[in-house]
Amino acid sequence: MSSSAITTLVTRLQQASDAYYNGNPSMSDAAFDALRDQLEVLDPTNAFLSVTGAPVAGGGWVKVTHSIPMRSLNKAQTDADLVDWSSGLGSDFLVTEKLDGISIALTYKDGKLVQAVTRGDGAIGEDITRNVLLMKGAVKQIPVMDNVYIRGEVICRKSDFARHFPGESNPRNTASGTAKRQSNPAPCQHLTVIAYQYLPNGVALSSKRDELGNLATLGFIVPNYGRGSLQYVQGFYESYVKGVRTSIDYDIDGLVVEVDNRHAREALGERNHRPAGAIAYKFPHEELPTTLRDIRWQVGNSGRVTPVAEFDSVNLAGANVKQASLHNLGNIQRLIDDGPTSPLPALCAGDCIMVARRNDVIPYVEARLTVATGAPATLTAPAVCPECSTALKMDGEYLVCDNHDECPAQVSGAMKRWINKIGVLHFGDALVQALIDSGRVNTIPDLYKQDEKDLAANLYIGNRVAGGTVLKAYTNLRRKMTLPLHVLVGSLGIPMVGRTTVQSIVDAGYDDLNKMSKATKAQIALVPGVGSSKADAFVEGFWDRLGIITGLLAVGVTYEKPKQGPMTGQSFCLTGFRDKQLTAALEAQGATEKSSVGKTLTYLIALDASGTTGKLAKARSYGTKVIDQGAAWGLVGGKP
Repeated sequence: MSSSAITTLVTRLQQASDAYYNGNPSMSDAAFDALRDQLEVLDPTNAFLSVTGAPVAGGGWVKVTHSIPMRSLNKAQTDADLVDWSSGLGSDFLVTEKLDGISIALTYKDGKLVQAVTRGDGAIGEDITRNVLLMKGAVKQIPVMDNVYIRGEVICRKSDFARHFPGESNPRNTASGTAKRQSNPAPCQHLTVIAYQYLPNGVALSSKRDELGNLATLGFIVPNYGRGSLQYVQGFYESYVKGVRTSIDYDIDGLVVEVDNRHAREALGERNHRPAGAIAYKFPHEELPTTLRDIRWQVGNSGRVTPVAEFDSVNLAGANVKQASLHNLGNIQRLIDDGPTSPLPALCAGDCIMVARRNDVIPYVEARLTVATGAPATLTAPAVCPECSTALKMDGEYLVCDNHDECPAQVSGAMKRWINKIGVLHFGDALVQALIDSGRVNTIPDLYKQDEKDLAANLYIGNRVAGGTVLKAYTNLRRKMTLPLHVLVGSLGIPMVGRTTVQSIVDAGYDDLNKMSKATKAQIALVPGVGSSKADAFVEGFWDRLGIITGLLAVGVTYEKPKQGPMTGQSFCLTGFRDKQLTAALEAQGATEKSSVGKTLTYLIALDASGTTGKLAKARSYGTKVIDQGAAWGLVGGKP
């Protein structure tokens, strides 16, 4: 697989991760895990594989660095996966419920609960102490005087969901959204904290069973658990699949199985950048038959046209579901080929289909069960774009619209992508869409031509005047009039070419727009890490977007020459954490950030520089300097 395909794969994973951890899941756990496994095979040292959770999105909560990182777990989808994981690990396992809410870290000092922080990306979360103090199960005072760290999950019990949150989609999203409410935190009293990890002075007890026992003694609610051999764990799982899961008053999406002895568990180290001594054993997903009514063809930001099945509503895992992505034409063909024999080479209105919520989250059409009778309407792919009527083309299994400059869906997507990539705060998708819908904005440069005071008085978002939102957004937009060259060009949506690729091109000496415009495909292909496919995409994409670039320069957007400083010519990569302040300080000294470890990387900056992950091992094999955050700050004269 090419580097561009890997980049696309990482982008899909990152988008799915961000959506899941910020309360709006867009992909099933099984699909996510399959893509992550694919990435591990193709690029085992990719930075994404060391990431836990996702960065916190928006909001006004204070961001906090976890003193003890909050890790995710590897997953077993089948009994064979569990058996494979357990091989050689002995016969002493602890199995608990895998709670389906949002993870939280509680800090106690002198016995008092002083801080509650969401997991975020595992390294940095949000301090929501005010809200957690209102929740059931959040013990405010414990008799232990050490500094105690407790991990748990904020959940919404099914009974509380039915009583206090009518009309909301499901308990998990309710727990996530309510726990992080800025205004009117009172509904937090209907959420519950369940604790599962006890760390006095930051150190785990000798066994997991002892941890849960101590938590219960201190007054915490703990998940149901058991201890025994692999056969015991398998029986525990079967009991949940056959009825225990539905009988409890909160949602779980699997079980957590771990080696009970702490020392044995920790000695196993990591697998796939996650603890090797524990695994999440997932439940099978629920599925029901229903009737297909239509296929809606949805145009995405990049021009890809995605089929969406619309069907009679069914209740799956507590949620009413009436539509699901069909992904692409290849998947539709699979449903046809694997289904009952039919003289019609298409799905039809009236077909009986099997629909699931994979891992109780993402709706998915599993199969066509029966073909509609009579003379049903066939649901075939469109020949032209539903948004702009341009003739569609095939790209592999996908339909695409090439009318990037005029197709409304793609114009909107390009502007939203631009705002997001250059990092303009308060300038959300709703504001961009309102500007487009008003007819004031048709291109990216148009965003800069607006009178924000006029917009604040007259632009409507939904049914209200945008007002203060517009003024904040445009204040932040005006602060971004000067951009690094790789950000300016790398945020224009050139296929296969993002900011990292453009940075490599800049580093190779194409450090202004004039040099870029004169570069040939053959010259760009020689840039390390680019290659011929990306070179073709870059040169063609640059010229396709030259009008946008010229327009941006005309409205006053400028770009910085690459910074020169003591670290010019040196590069760095962060692993295990993110620190925008440190990144900015290193770049100010002339250093270049890289997304992965390569032979030319100067510094790998790790959350734990003594670790043994694949990325750290690869860096050491290349002779790359592996340092921690403190040493990295030392390179730039210390943290301000």
